[in-house]
Amino acid sequence: MKFLKAEFKHQDLRRSVVQLLTADIKQINIYEANYGAELGNHFHKETLEYFYIIRGVLKYNNKGTVKRGDLFLPDLEEKHTLKVLSDKATFMTFLTKPYNKENPDVWK
Repeated sequence: MKFLKAEFKHQDLRRSVVQLLTADIKQINIYEANYGAELGNHFHKETLEYFYIIRGVLKYNNKGTVKRGDLFLPDLEEKHTLKVLSDKATFMTFLTKPYNKENPDVWK
């Protein structure tokens, strides 16, 4: 997994803006998950899946934790599992290949 930094940040009296990443994104998902939920437990051979944590604290692959504002990218063929440690968690995923039931690129 690679932690990424936002590409651009700006703030003035009107607003603040954060440019997370520039990539060829084909699908965007928003997840709302409850305490104890375990998500993922799979890997991709072709699809890059960027994660952006909006709210909450989650354990990544039973190793470290990720929290609000973290942006990260699992390596291809790296199994990734998230477990919600806070009451609720909200995060987004940005995929470079859309999910397809006939050819899902999801491996256990």
